[in-house]
Amino acid sequence: MKQMNVNRKDINGGLQDFIFGHLQKNSLKIKEDFNFIDKNFRRKIISQRGDGALEREGLLQDLKWSTTEMEFIRSILVWHLATEICYCVDKDANNVSSEYKTSRFLSEYMMYLLVIRPDTLSQGIGDEGYLHSLRDLDSIISKEEAPTKSPATSREEVVDAILFYYESFVIDDIRFQFRWKETKSAVAGGDRLAKQLRLLGFKKRWEIIEEVWMEMLAYAPAHCPWKEHAQQLRRGGELLTHVCFLMLHLGLSEQYEYNSFKDYNSLNDYIRGHDLLLPWEVKEVKRMVAYKDEELERKDRELEQLRSFLVASTP
Repeated sequence: MKQMNVNRKDINGGLQDFIFGHLQKNSLKIKEDFNFIDKNFRRKIISQRGDGALEREGLLQDLKWSTTEMEFIRSILVWHLATEICYCVDKDANNVSSEYKTSRFLSEYMMYLLVIRPDTLSQGIGDEGYLHSLRDLDSIISKEEAPTKSPATSREEVVDAILFYYESFVIDDIRFQFRWKETKSAVAGGDRLAKQLRLLGFKKRWEIIEEVWMEMLAYAPAHCPWKEHAQQLRRGGELLTHVCFLMLHLGLSEQYEYNSFKDYNSLNDYIRGHDLLLPWEVKEVKRMVAYKDEELERKDRELEQLRSFLVASTP
């Protein structure tokens, strides 16, 4: 049975704005592209778990191994370790950004879910991968492995021990490939990912880390059983639960349906060219577009009310 100390943290306004902004942007992307009834397009959006952010920055080819090429839970472990390494290395930077702080919060929250609330995450290596990683870390920070020849105690000392242990491992080193395939530990992967991220500039590095964690946060509730969210509501609801309901409200769910095929087809013809429509049809489509704009404004007002409710209900 797990017995751990968990510190409760309030969600600041900046983080709330970031989460709302990200989800609203994805929702608008579906609406603006008129992909209401394209379930494959919607599924692609809600199934991104870091790969979308990496693709937008042209980094997917190099970093895909840390997202879609492994189980979701192992990916959380790898990105958490890489985030911690980058955090400690950049800790004394004079230009600490909001992305730097947000990334750390989301990283710790996703690890909290993995360890304390594993049922809220999709199935994967779970405890096994986490425990293997702990044992690996314990070995690395022992007297024999640590650079100071004494057990590491602080977060910074643990990171120093990891960097020292893997110092001679280059990104494509055959030893890494062997270790990665033979163990469920995520430590070697975290070091490798941190090395790749540290090749980027400070600002870009933390913008990417922040976006990857946001995609992971949005991916988790979309693949969590509804009964888990219902149970969490009895205790006020996890952040993950509120994100889940917000996504459902914004149409970021595979359960979302758009039934007006006639409207959709008319809009599609409108996009392809006015010459495909009769004058009265053009007028009707313009009226329909105006109506959709009003509907989006109404949704924005409802979203703001929901946001205010969540803020007021936060302990």
